[in-house]
Amino acid sequence: MSKSVDAAPAALDRVLVTSRDFAEYRAMFALDDTTLDTARILDCPGGAGDFGFRVRERGGRAVSVDPIYALEPAALTLRVQEELDRGVRRAHAVPHLYDFSWTGGLAQYVRRRERAAQRFLVDYALDRENYLDAALPDLPFPDGAFDLALVPNLLFVYAGLFDPAWHRRAVAELVRVAREVRIHPVTDADGRPYPHLPALRADLAAAGIGTSLVEADYRLHPGTQRTLVCRAAGRWRR
Repeated sequence: MSKSVDAAPAALDRVLVTSRDFAEYRAMFALDDTTLDTARILDCPGGAGDFGFRVRERGGRAVSVDPIYALEPAALTLRVQEELDRGVRRAHAVPHLYDFSWTGGLAQYVRRRERAAQRFLVDYALDRENYLDAALPDLPFPDGAFDLALVPNLLFVYAGLFDPAWHRRAVAELVRVAREVRIHPVTDADGRPYPHLPALRADLAAAGIGTSLVEADYRLHPGTQRTLVCRAAGRWRR
């Protein structure tokens, strides 16, 4: 979550607002029906994806946070289209960082993103209560407000924008508001393992936050088949 400047082809120098769909979230975070239907879920950052809408559509509870939610619907519609175009340009610029085989190719994947963005924009215009203008590492929620926090493509991915201290504060804040936190992926924008992950996990363990790496059935970016799971020892655990 950062201020806007132009993006470089590989090492992103501002956060890309993405329009991931519900199916991508399920794969990235290994989400089952029970979790989706019963857990209080925080999507952070929510971007322009349809996950929160789809969870609520099926009767679940989900809240999304992102600083782009400060925008009014008309302005956000323009921003989302700009970001969709930016994402396509990046995919063409660094094709080795993407695997679109599981989606039927880039064109099909772009259509998926466009449909997710459209669902999001319709819901955003109708239901602003579930889209909050907020950003890590300071979230406007009480302790234990959620059962599960999902963090798609923010921590680790933007290692050039956010230093290790910011990552520690962000994870601590997420664990404060949620029983469990799932962060995906654990690589930077170039697909390399986040170099400070071992030190971060050690620092979190010293602070009473347990971590584990789980396999994720998600192949958009080569080498990103793992998700980091974080839980505070003895706090808000079922």
